[in-house]
Amino acid sequence: MKMLFRLIALGLLGVFALIAFSLSAPEAAFSAQPTLQPTETAAPLTTPTSVPTPPLLDLPEVDWEDVGAHKKAMKPAFADDVDRFVDANRYFIVARLSFEPDAVFRAAQRVRFTNRTGEALDLLVFRLYANTPALGGRMNVHHVEVNGVKVEPSLSNLRSVMGVPLPVPLQDGESVELRMDFTLVMTRGLNTSYGRFGYVNDVVSATAWYPTLSVYEPGIGWWTDLPSPQGDPSYTEIGLYEVQLTLPAEMVVAMSGVIVETRRNADGTITYRDVTGPMRDHAFQASKRYMVTETRADGTRIVMLHYRDQADSPTDGTKVAMQYAVQALQIFNATFGEYPYAELVVAQNPTPSGVEFPGIIQIAERAWVQGNRFLEVVIAHEIGHQWFYALVGNNQVALPWIDESLTSYTEFVYFRAAYADPKVGEDYVDSFQQRYTNYLARGLPDLPLDLPVRSYVGISYGAIVYTKGPLFFVELER
Repeated sequence: MKMLFRLIALGLLGVFALIAFSLSAPEAAFSAQPTLQPTETAAPLTTPTSVPTPPLLDLPEVDWEDVGAHKKAMKPAFADDVDRFVDANRYFIVARLSFEPDAVFRAAQRVRFTNRTGEALDLLVFRLYANTPALGGRMNVHHVEVNGVKVEPSLSNLRSVMGVPLPVPLQDGESVELRMDFTLVMTRGLNTSYGRFGYVNDVVSATAWYPTLSVYEPGIGWWTDLPSPQGDPSYTEIGLYEVQLTLPAEMVVAMSGVIVETRRNADGTITYRDVTGPMRDHAFQASKRYMVTETRADGTRIVMLHYRDQADSPTDGTKVAMQYAVQALQIFNATFGEYPYAELVVAQNPTPSGVEFPGIIQIAERAWVQGNRFLEVVIAHEIGHQWFYALVGNNQVALPWIDESLTSYTEFVYFRAAYADPKVGEDYVDSFQQRYTNYLARGLPDLPLDLPVRSYVGISYGAIVYTKGPLFFVELER
C-alpha cells in the first residue's frame, strides 16, 4: 500500500517539477492542481464564425414563486431547503447550440434579482466571463429589458463587465426581472482556462456561457475585476437555474442539476429541460463521443460521461474512475456533511488536469486509463470541490487559497480514509511538504496564502496555494 501511494506522490512531484522548474517528466506524471494549457490535437483553428444579430427568441413568462421543479434536483432529505432560495438569483435560460463549425449559442434568459444589499441600487452588473482573455470566447448581448422596458447596457473591462441601468432605483428587498438575448461563439479547437470552456476534440465544455450576475459587496460595490489567466475566472452567488437547451440529437449531454424533460424535434435536434437546486453556477458537457455509465452512492446518482471510441480499450479507466468517485463521495459525506444533490457528473474531458463546477467535474482524458494513479488524485480533488467552492463559497479570484488549499487538503482526507494503512495519509502529507520544500530550496519567494490569484506569478501559484495551503489545514486539524 505504501508503494502504491509513493507512486502517486512521485507522479505529483514529477509534474510539479515540470510546471515549476521546466524539467522533463513522464506522461503519467500529473498534478492535482490545474496545470499547463492542453495541447490541441483536434481540428486546427477555424476562421471565426460571424454571427449576425438574430431575432428575439420566444421566451415564456416565469412564475418565480414556484420552485417545485427545482426540488427534483435535490435528494429527498434536502428538497425543502429549496424554499429558502426563492429570493436568490434566479435564471431561466433558453438556448440553441449549433456547429458552424465553431460552437454557436443563440440564447435568451430571464433573470430575477432581489436586492438584499441593504442599499438602493440604480445599476445591476453582469459578468460576460466568456469575453475575458482567460476564456477566449465571444459573447454579444444584443437586447436587454428591465421589467419590460428596453435599456442600453454599458460594457467595460474588455467587454467582460456589463452594467444594466435601472429605470427606477431598486430598494432593499425589492425584486426586478430582466430579459437578455445573446449569442456566444466558442472557436473550434481553442481550449482555454484549463479546459473549462471550449469546443475541443468534439467536446463542448460550457461554463460561464450566459451573462452572470456579479456579486455586490457591501461598502465596496459590484465586483468588476478582470480575472487572471491562471486560476479560477469567476466569483458568483448561489442561485436557482432552469435551462432549456436544444442541440443536435447525436450529442450526449449532462448538466448541473437534473434533466427533467426531453423532447425530440422535427429538425433532428433534442431539447433538454434542466433544473437545479441552489447552485453557484450552471455548466454542461456535451459530445457525440460520449456514452453514459452510472451507479448510485449514498442516494446520489453518479453519471460517468466517457468516450465511446475508447470504451473497448483494455486500458479504459471508466471502471476505476467510478470506484474512486463512489469512494470519494462516501468519504466526504461522512467527513464534511452530506452532498445534497440528486446527481453528480464525472466527465472525461480535454482538460490537462481537472476542473470543478457545481454537480459536474471534468477529468483529464489522458489520465482516464487504468493504472494511472493521478486519476484517483484528481477525482478526489474535484469531488472535494463540491463542498469547498460549490457549497461553501468564496471569492476564488481574490482568495484562491480558501477553496483550492482546502480542496487539496481533502485529498489527504480521502487517502487517509480510503486505505487501511495509516502511513498512506502520512505519506500524502509528506508529499505536500516535499514539493513546498523543493520550491523554497530554489530561492523562490515564500508568499502569504491570502493573496489574489494574480499576485502569484508563474510557479508560485501552484507551490503556495496547492502545497503550503493544505499543510496549513493539516496543522490546523492537528
